[in-house]
Amino acid sequence: MKYLITESQLDNIIFKYLDMQNFYKMRYAKGYIFWESKEVWESGGNILISAYRDRNEGFVNSDLLVEVASIFSLGLNDSLDVIGEWVKTQIDFDIEDFFSDYGAD
Repeated sequence: MKYLITESQLDNIIFKYLDMQNFYKMRYAKGYIFWESKEVWESGGNILISAYRDRNEGFVNSDLLVEVASIFSLGLNDSLDVIGEWVKTQIDFDIEDFFSDYGAD
């Protein structure tokens, strides 16, 4: 059985998925950083998302990008756009551009 959903409905589903992850978010002078959890932050683990006020840009870790693309059957660029829109709802300033480290290995 196939279901048709609008782009905004899919965005809302992805937003809810990201909300449920309960990322550990830290505000600092230049913006925000998101980790998988506080434990990951305390152990010096990888940053999942960062948003830079001074550069007006954001970063999405390739692991999160691929996870969202895979779960929701989206392309990487579409996933980056949706994650970027979600990040904008979590911070107190606007970001124009998001980038990822996908393919940087």
